[in-house]
Amino acid sequence: MAMKTLSRYIRFLVLSGFCTGALHAQTLPTVNLPTPDSAGWIKIYRGNNLADFSIYTGNGTPASEGTRAFGDPFYPQGGDTIRTDGIPNGQLIFKQVFSHYMMEVQLRWPGNVFNTGTMQKIQWFDNGQGGGLPTCVECQGDPNQGLGQVWSLGANGARPWITFEGKLDAAHGAQVDSTQPVMNFGGAGGQNCIVGFQGWQRPYPATVAAHSWVTIRTEVHGRDTTRHFVDGQKVMEYWNPRIATTTNANAVIKTLTEGMLSVQSEGGEVWYRGWRIKLLPQDPLYASLYGTWIQDRNIRPKAAHRPLLSLEGNVLRIFSDRHYTLTGKSLFAIPKP
Repeated sequence: MAMKTLSRYIRFLVLSGFCTGALHAQTLPTVNLPTPDSAGWIKIYRGNNLADFSIYTGNGTPASEGTRAFGDPFYPQGGDTIRTDGIPNGQLIFKQVFSHYMMEVQLRWPGNVFNTGTMQKIQWFDNGQGGGLPTCVECQGDPNQGLGQVWSLGANGARPWITFEGKLDAAHGAQVDSTQPVMNFGGAGGQNCIVGFQGWQRPYPATVAAHSWVTIRTEVHGRDTTRHFVDGQKVMEYWNPRIATTTNANAVIKTLTEGMLSVQSEGGEVWYRGWRIKLLPQDPLYASLYGTWIQDRNIRPKAAHRPLLSLEGNVLRIFSDRHYTLTGKSLFAIPKP
């Protein structure tokens, strides 16, 4: 058999699934999700589903530690509350991939305020940054930095980049700013932080100092718009998350359309409660989980929204189904209406 023909034959076997050992090694874990509640929310941590989680504290892939369940540094605290003592640094990963959803969790610091956060789009088979930081996009949970801001986390050489309206910030990396042009940011080292709309160390809710609860919500539309909210206040908005080389935003290795979620341990005691998710219709799991839920409530699907156009300066936005499907495409020589 000629080498060219042999090469095509091997490629056919791989694409057809005959190399089952290699393909099996890349199988993502899944969990059994309960029926949504009356408002469409699904509790991620319910107190009795400890096996649905994995602790990651290493430098390799989350999959390499995929059998580590609850224990140091994450502990059940009763009901739907989780406590971390902060040592070692790491993640409590929920072993299910999501792409389109709203995720919400409440945080509380019973003593001093420590670094923490929630991770989204965790890549189960990709090497992490080290120190229990997987390849992902972090929604910051540290009020001393600024709740809701972004850290792009990943291995040296290739990390997540995101697109947003903003500007460079010499001290921290970049900052979202809706009055600024569209830009890309990600990269490596200590300059892979994107500060939220309110600026560094903001917002800092009064409930933090009072040792009460703060609510973080992320709204994720696959590779399209993602938004972060703190106690209902929008802090971050970006789109097109992708892994690219640290020197070139356009040298895309992988588009981050989906991934797993986690809460973080980093340095001190933090409590989490009310960790829950509401899937959006575009998520592959929506039909199986919400079909009965919709039927039971006699909810009719809404008519498709007609795309809307908005011209802001020289930026044309296209809206569809209440979130951006295409943003930041700059046009020139277009007069304002």
